[in-house]
Amino acid sequence: MRKFFLFTAFVVLNVVAFAQDKTELEKKRKQTLQEIDMLNNQYNEIKKNKKESIGQLTLIQNKIRLRNEVISTINKQVRAIDGDINTSYVEMRRLQRDLDTLKMNYAQNVVYAYKNRSSYDFLNFLFSATSFNDAVQRISYMRAYRNYRAQQLDAIIKTEELYKQKITQLTNNRKQKNVVLQDQNKEMGELVKDKQEQDNVVKNLKNKEKEISKNIAAKRKQAQSLQASITAIINREIAAAKKEAEAKAKADAKARADADAKARENAKNNPVANNNSSIAATTPKTTPATTAPVVKKDVSYLEYNKEDLALGNSFETNKGRLPFPVDNGYVAIGFGPYVVPGTNIKGTQDFITIASPVGTGVKAVFDGEVVSVFDVGGMSAVTVRHGKYFTTYSNLSSVNVSKGQNIKTGQTVGRVGTNLDGEGQIDFILSRENQFLNPSGWLRRSN
Repeated sequence: MRKFFLFTAFVVLNVVAFAQDKTELEKKRKQTLQEIDMLNNQYNEIKKNKKESIGQLTLIQNKIRLRNEVISTINKQVRAIDGDINTSYVEMRRLQRDLDTLKMNYAQNVVYAYKNRSSYDFLNFLFSATSFNDAVQRISYMRAYRNYRAQQLDAIIKTEELYKQKITQLTNNRKQKNVVLQDQNKEMGELVKDKQEQDNVVKNLKNKEKEISKNIAAKRKQAQSLQASITAIINREIAAAKKEAEAKAKADAKARADADAKARENAKNNPVANNNSSIAATTPKTTPATTAPVVKKDVSYLEYNKEDLALGNSFETNKGRLPFPVDNGYVAIGFGPYVVPGTNIKGTQDFITIASPVGTGVKAVFDGEVVSVFDVGGMSAVTVRHGKYFTTYSNLSSVNVSKGQNIKTGQTVGRVGTNLDGEGQIDFILSRENQFLNPSGWLRRSN
């Protein structure tokens, strides 16, 4: 009986584990399909322009990547269901063997009980006891025997219930597998369509290489102007921080000089101090501990103040966990050099370009201070300082913040504007002082 209950517990735990795995896989598949739906909506908006672009190609490539993820998840679901079906078969065979054994043992006990059913046999067994204690033990044995038969019958009933549950589970798993396989065929068909669409876009882009290259050159020129403005802003912040540090150092030095002069004046006017001057003269002089802050070469002036230092350290420790600047968007062009597949179109940039519907709110990725709101090529840009780190949000159609304002993570700094192709895009720039960094490794989500 103990073996039966252990096996029952094993079956229940296996069922729970398989259910959890399948639930997680289904949840992941639905989330990925939601991302694909979002990309489809953006793609339909882009197609209204009737003009192929690099952003359109990137969107299709993202759709293909997500579609492959969905198919991969479905394959895992199929394997999980197959594993559940195989486990169900094994458990059913085990339950059938146990059921046959339980029924055989129960039948033997029933036959034995039938053959010894008369009251005479029971009394003969009882009164053949050699002592009173022996009689009590024989009565206990008869009770235990009856309980054992009842437990056998209960085990048979429970095993039959488990067997029926396994049959139902097996039937449901087969149905579920058929549904998942249908979804897989559907996604495979959509993947073929996406790849065909990608080939068409690449073909059209190839026919417009000169026009696109011209746009890339214009974007590069605009980017150079943007980066020059950011560099000037950062240099201005560094110079201001350096000036503040030097002013503080001078003020501290003056305070120490004034304190020393006052001490000498007090000593001159105090006779007791004059009598002790000889003793003081023979006492080795020690250099007083300076209270002036010392800026080391490897310490940024931008982190001269402890508040800026704390902010910069906090920003750095959140690497890989910073929120995406927009709720509905994807990286259209990444950091560094890029080449459009199947064409001679190439370019490079020290930031990432994020595609998002025009008018979408652009949010700050971390707490900081707005150090500049400026114009680049007719569109607005906002630079926010986070200690020695700076984030810039460019190509904004409107701005919601002002210079000198302290903002919080997730606060809207502006709205997404249009690029040269009329599509909604922003440029997101990250720098550590004057060094431009790849923002993708800092953001929590990068589609």
